Amino acid sequence: HFGRLLADKNVEILDPATGTGTFIAELIDYLPTQKLEYKYLHEIHANEIAILPYYIANLNIEYPFQQKMGKYVEFPNLCWVDTLQNLDFAHTYQHKQEDLQLDLFVENAVRIRRQNERKISVIIGNPPYNANQQSENDNNPNWSYPHLDEAIRQTYIANSTAQKTKLYDMYARFFRWASNRLHENGILVFVTNNSFLEARTFDGFRKVVSDE
Repeated sequence: HFGRLLADKNVEILDPATGTGTFIAELIDYLPTQKLEYKYLHEIHANEIAILPYYIANLNIEYPFQQKMGKYVEFPNLCWVDTLQNLDFAHTYQHKQEDLQLDLFVENAVRIRRQNERKISVIIGNPPYNANQQSENDNNPNWSYPHLDEAIRQTYIANSTAQKTKLYDMYARFFRWASNRLHENGILVFVTNNSFLEARTFDGFRKVVSDE
């Protein structure tokens, strides 16, 4: 549609809730061999918050690359981070933060900053959608996302005709974050339920997504 393929240069791909890395592993299998190494090193990105899936994702991503290319190369673009708290990029509904306030080891912080400087063209994945789960990692304390929820209030909720509209669940948060994060002429592809198609509380969501 945009005259480009996933394998082309300057098409940067992000999975913001990668889990054990299944989507990225499939992407590695899909991309042509002659273009894979550059994409792997520079233009494929992934985030995960839970530490065990994070380590498993490293293995699941690096192994198919090694099988396909015949050599082991560390995957340098997997970040251990709560995606919804990572707002250190310029976007429409929120001023850019001055710096990341994250308690992370140095290499991981460098990876996050490097990702935030990239122009993301494609966001893919299967984020968590449990409305009762305030954090992607149930073992963590419930975390709030005030800046992201304000962006939801100014868009999905402001455009809703429902008397009571509360869209501060993980489902809406990931869509809002990803929509903000995409560079112009980007594509957002999430595995979702279908509640947004007809539910009245999602009328503002439907309008904004259509407009954007």
